[in-house]
Amino acid sequence: MLSYLVLLALALTSGYFIYIEIQNYIATGSGEDTDVKLLKTGALVTELYEAESLSKLALNSTSDNNFLSYAQKIDSIKTSIDSLKLLTQAAQQKELLDSLQILLGQKVANNNELRQLKKRRVNNNSLDKALKEFDKIKESFGRFSAENMVANYDKLSPNEQKVLTEYAKLLSQNVPKNQDGTADAEYADSILSASRVMLERAKLKDFKSQQSFAQKELEVNRNDLELSRQLQNIIAAFEQEILANTYEVGQKRQATMRRSIRLAGITALLGFIIVGIFTFLINRDFWKVQLYRQKLEKEKKFSESLLKSREQLISTVSHDLRTPLNTISGYTELMENTGITDKQARYLKNVKSASEYVGNLVNDLLDFSKLEAGKLNIEKVPFVAANLIQETAENVEALYRNKSIKLTLEIDEQLEKPLLGDPFRIRQILTNLLGNAFKFTEEGTITIKATAQNRSSKNALLQVDVIDTGIGIPNEKQHLIFKEFTQADHSTEKKFGGYGLGLTISKKLAELLKGSLQLRSKEGVGSTFTLQVPLEVTNKGVTVRKDTAYLVPKLKMLVIDDDGALLGMLRELAESMGITAHTFSNFLAIKQDSHLAYDLVLTDIQMPQVTGFEVLKKLKSGEYDHYQGQPIIAMTGRRDLEVEAYTALGFAQVLQKPFSKGELIGMLNMLGIKTEKVPEKPAIKKDKEEATSHLYDLEIINSFLGDNDDAVYEVLQTFLRDTEINMQQLTEAVSVIDYAKINQVSHRMLPMFRQLKVDSTVPTLEKLEIANWKIMNRGQLLDALQKVKKGITDLTSELNEYLATSLSYND
Repeated sequence: MLSYLVLLALALTSGYFIYIEIQNYIATGSGEDTDVKLLKTGALVTELYEAESLSKLALNSTSDNNFLSYAQKIDSIKTSIDSLKLLTQAAQQKELLDSLQILLGQKVANNNELRQLKKRRVNNNSLDKALKEFDKIKESFGRFSAENMVANYDKLSPNEQKVLTEYAKLLSQNVPKNQDGTADAEYADSILSASRVMLERAKLKDFKSQQSFAQKELEVNRNDLELSRQLQNIIAAFEQEILANTYEVGQKRQATMRRSIRLAGITALLGFIIVGIFTFLINRDFWKVQLYRQKLEKEKKFSESLLKSREQLISTVSHDLRTPLNTISGYTELMENTGITDKQARYLKNVKSASEYVGNLVNDLLDFSKLEAGKLNIEKVPFVAANLIQETAENVEALYRNKSIKLTLEIDEQLEKPLLGDPFRIRQILTNLLGNAFKFTEEGTITIKATAQNRSSKNALLQVDVIDTGIGIPNEKQHLIFKEFTQADHSTEKKFGGYGLGLTISKKLAELLKGSLQLRSKEGVGSTFTLQVPLEVTNKGVTVRKDTAYLVPKLKMLVIDDDGALLGMLRELAESMGITAHTFSNFLAIKQDSHLAYDLVLTDIQMPQVTGFEVLKKLKSGEYDHYQGQPIIAMTGRRDLEVEAYTALGFAQVLQKPFSKGELIGMLNMLGIKTEKVPEKPAIKKDKEEATSHLYDLEIINSFLGDNDDAVYEVLQTFLRDTEINMQQLTEAVSVIDYAKINQVSHRMLPMFRQLKVDSTVPTLEKLEIANWKIMNRGQLLDALQKVKKGITDLTSELNEYLATSLSYND
């Protein structure tokens, strides 16, 4: 590049100087102009000689035609001089040509004057001839005529012809006559003598005039000679000056040409030198490049082997990490259900949080490794984008219910039609974006705007804007957030956590889907992430698959119960039935303007803060935008009220706790709500611990959850945690004889104890559920409490043993 630049600079510089020389060459005038000027000058000299010849002819002749030809020739010469002026640039040459025109005019005037003088001399000769004729008249008399008296009468001037005519008349009138009528000769002689005297006097006078005219003619001839000499001098000077200018121009043109040739030669020489130098340098660089290329190829192979080794390492480590992570999580939850102190509980909570963090990191590392290696495959299956976005938003929102953030969905109706694409990867991107939006927003709003841009009969562009009112990102750091293991600020990592892979994976996934992920953000105001993914329009139906069931329109239900274990079991049951469950342990957590979408409501009746009857009343008040008259089903463990007591208040149906999966499905069918058909599971073979246990029975739990060991494990873990908390509250209530609290806690514990068929403890809890000061005194309460504690201690021991055995078997 440098050699090309140097050659270009050299070419431009030399071209500039050569251009200047060419301009100078052109400015000095062309040879053709000089030749034309010389030709015109030679023609002008020839015309001057021709004019001189015509001048002499006109002077020697009395004909006016000759003089007219001379005058016309002079006019032609003046025209030639004017045309020569147009070819002349020098001011001095133009002055000479102007002088030449002036002198030509003066010469014409002098020649005219000489011609007139010569005419007068001819007239004097006529008077001499007249005197000679008088001598002849003496010998005879007769009549006189002017034509007979002089020769060349027609060539005399009009004035002379008049004088002669009058004189001849006078002679004819005064001729003396004899007696016989003839003229008197003597008398006529006297008259002729007198006339002769008169003519001689006129001749004398004319002679003197002729001398004056001769003097004048001599002076005019001298002037004419002087004019001719000046004309010749001017013409000679003009020719000399033209020749000198022509010579000077030629010298300048030759010098310019020599300089141009010299400059072109120097430029060519420098060009060859530069080409030689840079050819050497380029060849040297070429061999260096070849050497570097060999090194790079070697390093590339080494890097590829490292990347492959890294991929294998990440895959192996990630796989090997999963088992101990599951073990850590499992035993952590088991330890939480043992008799531990608050300090130990905090330690276990930190251990569990750390294991979840590492688990998420392992999953992201696997995805990142596959993306880097180009081994992540993209599917093209039909799905409904509106359902995908709705369910993703609801699932992420459920993780951050403790934050006072309002989530708003604005989904285009066009997205309710089937599209072809990879819904799993789109969901993964949206989950990352929404997770970040909730993480970095303490309060305010999060808005999801989904539209179908440029939709046609074959294609559509899915655009999803995730808008939050969080902390925002400074402009100078926005380019960092899509880099792996990088966050906009180190303080962000300390405050909010994270390892900087989520947005990197999302960006790469968007590009893999042939789309884009862009950011607009303002610090302190919020951020907007815009995802654009091209999709195909399809008229095919959306088929339900096990791994993509969330993509199709599903039945949705809202579940409200203060029993966490029952909520977990219902959530697992709903998932196995293809139902989306929104679970809440407190109705107050549901916002009036929430975007929740559901087809029915399941609510417990006896809850501490808001009872099931209050839930019914609030939903039917019209204050909740998401409630559009969906059926509300009551869940209760009370046996003292008939079904009509609930339906009369507005409930659609009642489910008596405990209830089975079949009872729930039958209830939904009675309401005209069709659920997804789930194939019957084969009977599950009980293990030794379960089969020999006389304290509990997992039959109802298994009927809900089938052979999903993870779900059973999760439900039992939740049951043990809740039972520990409930026993603490029950103990405190009994110690202060708070019957209302005793009733409330007992009622909350009963459903799961009935589901597990803990027959040794259920009757006691049923008594405590309805206990009052009339039925049970302090001593009876303490006895009942001790009985419940003993039963729960035995139950907890057996369940922990079962979970430990089951966990070891699964690992």
